[in-house]
Formats: sequence, structure tokens, C-alpha cells
Amino acid sequence: MLASDSCVAFALLNLLLLGTKIECAHSFATIVPEGRSDGHAQLSEVDRSHLPQHVKDSLDEYGYAYYCKACAVGFSKEKNYRQHVAGRKHHQIQAEEATAWQDFVADCPTWLDDEQAVQGNVDVKKQWRESEFAAFPHDHSCIQTSLTVLDLSLMQRARFWRYLRDSFGRHFAELPQIFHHMSLHSPQYLRVKELFETCEAFKLIGDIIAKDDESIDCIYDLACGHGLLGILLAYRFPRKRVICMDLVERESHHAFQSAFVEVGESCGSKRPLSNLEYRVADLMSVDSDVTRSSFLIALHACNEANKNVADIARSVGAGWAVMPCCIRSGMYLNGASVLGFSSEDRYKFFCGVFAETNDANVVRTISRDITARPIIISGWNRVIEEPSGKEGNDTLPPRLLKMGGMPPLNQ
Repeated sequence: MLASDSCVAFALLNLLLLGTKIECAHSFATIVPEGRSDGHAQLSEVDRSHLPQHVKDSLDEYGYAYYCKACAVGFSKEKNYRQHVAGRKHHQIQAEEATAWQDFVADCPTWLDDEQAVQGNVDVKKQWRESEFAAFPHDHSCIQTSLTVLDLSLMQRARFWRYLRDSFGRHFAELPQIFHHMSLHSPQYLRVKELFETCEAFKLIGDIIAKDDESIDCIYDLACGHGLLGILLAYRFPRKRVICMDLVERESHHAFQSAFVEVGESCGSKRPLSNLEYRVADLMSVDSDVTRSSFLIALHACNEANKNVADIARSVGAGWAVMPCCIRSGMYLNGASVLGFSSEDRYKFFCGVFAETNDANVVRTISRDITARPIIISGWNRVIEEPSGKEGNDTLPPRLLKMGGMPPLNQ
């Protein structure tokens, strides 16, 4: 690949990352619409008395005349506000609010401090926002690596529960109970950074696999470490074979697996994770096993490992996804020296080079507050064929996936 191609790749990657930020900002803007016409009266101080000061400031800054606390939505016109309050989504959120505290206590009873176990002391009603990752204790620029769930304050544990509820509640309502079980029996493995990191990667990669569900029958979680990603994927896709692989089998993997088996829900007659296998081996040993219907994953693998995963998958037309930890500069650009970059810019640059070199179809990023290495790159060599009605044009290029909602667990 030419150096100019790498520059283009870097520019494209930055645009993709910028696009993610714009997408998030756009989502927030739709939650709290901008601007208002002159002549609309602001909420009175009496009406605003129940709102925290930062919300009042936001109302003043953006000129919102009406605000729904339950849904965290602002409106400039009374008509829109009334329509929202009368809507199904508002009533659904209100109903969830009414049971949120009871659900939290039922799911995670020991996460409450005896002296503080009062409903008014914690907020489990407010919906989770991505910006809340920044509120968890940080080392330098991301969440502390050694911080466990039991190290968190009562409020932070409550917000972690809300994250699980809002992220997975529709199909994984039991996930908070599974992690609570872990906190009772193996609390040392519930490291907050790793949980957020793996759960966010699981949402993205799980959606990619679901989009090509019928073509994939075996998922490999390579250099898996604690193996939580493979466990989550095996739990979500009980009819697919999932193989976790690393040079050493860790106790943390057994702890997570045990919690899912004991607390998780069965799929028909199958016990949870009956489709999961662990192999103690080098990731290169899968080369002879991988087929076109495989999907290979490596989270925070180093240097050659990312390239090897993509190479093995691409050689047979299988899907793949990596979340690089580091990429050695000498592996690309004909060994050209890359100097003068900050660590973060260098990481983005080589992720762009890697994506371009391996014909990636998807580049996404999780929250930078979780990890300094947040980029997920995915690709596959399948071509989707659909009749177009035109001779010689019945083959479409590979699709760029649009991340969707999580489908039911009967995949």
C-alpha cells in the first residue's frame, strides 16, 4: 500500500470517528431540541423547582420552554411537550420508573449499603447516558484498570445497574443478577473498565454477527483473556458454536462461566453455555479449522495477532473483528518510520492503515472514557447477490452495516 493510501485511510478513520461523535451529539440534540421562537415563555421558577441546577442552566442556554424530567427531553413549544407527555414512550418510561428501585433491590441486594439503603439516596430511575462513563473514577484519561464493582460508591453501583438495564434489559434482563452473583463469589474479577469495555464491544460485534446470522455457525474469541466476550456471544447465540482460545486458561473465565450457568436462562432444553468451548492454544492453530462460516474476534490483541486474525479470516472469506491494543509500525508502510505523533494520534493512524490494508467494512469506536484504545475494526469478504433486473449487474458490493437493536436470544 502506498503512503498516500495510508494518509487517506487515516483521514477516513478520523472522519469515521468524528462521525461517531457527531452521531452522539445529534442524538443528544434530538433529545433536547435546539432553539425556540421568541414569545414562548420559559417555565416558571415554581415549575423548575424539581430540576437540578445543570438542567435549569441547559434550559436557559438552549431556550427550552418545557421539560420532561422522566425522559430528559426539552421542548420549545407547548404543543410538542403535550404530545410527548401523551405518547406511549413517555408512559412506558414512567412505568419503568415506578418499578426501578424495586428491580434494583431485587437484582442486586448486596450492592446496597445498610446505612444508605434508602430509595432517595440513589438514582436508579434516570435513563443511562453515554456521558456517564466520565463520572466513574479515572486513571489519567480512562476508567481505573483495577477498580471493581464493589469499590464503587453506592450511587455508582446503582448507575452501573442502570447501564446494564438500559443496554441489555429487553433480552438480557437477568444480566445484573449474573454480575451480582459474581460479586458474591468472585468479586475480584468484576473490574469495571473490563466490564464496560467488553459489554460495549459485545453490543457492536454481536450486531455485526446478527446481520449475517444465517451464514455464521462458529465464533472464535481469540487471545480471549477472561473470555467474557465469548461467553456473552455464546449466551446470545445459543445455536452457534463459540470457541474461546488463549495460551493460558484463566480462573476468571471459569468464574464468569459458572455465574452464567447458575443464574442465566436456558434456551429450550439447552443449559446456558452448552455451546461454549475453551481451548488452550496459540491463535494460529485455528488456521486449519476456520471456514467461510466462521467469525474471528480478537479484543486488545497486540501487534502481529491482529494481522494474523484478519489474514486467517480473509483467506477463506470468513468474518472478523479486532480491537487493536497496539500495531507495530514496521509491519506496514514498507517499514517506514512514523515519528512526531502523540500516542493517541499514532494509534488512530495505524488503525486507519490496518483498516485500509485489510479491506475493513466497519470501523466503530466505544467511549474514550472507557479505554485509550477504543477502536473496533471489522470486515468480511462475502458478496451479497441480489437480482437487479439488469444483465451483468446482479452482484452488489459488500454492505456497510448500520448498527441495529439487539434481536431476541433465539438466534
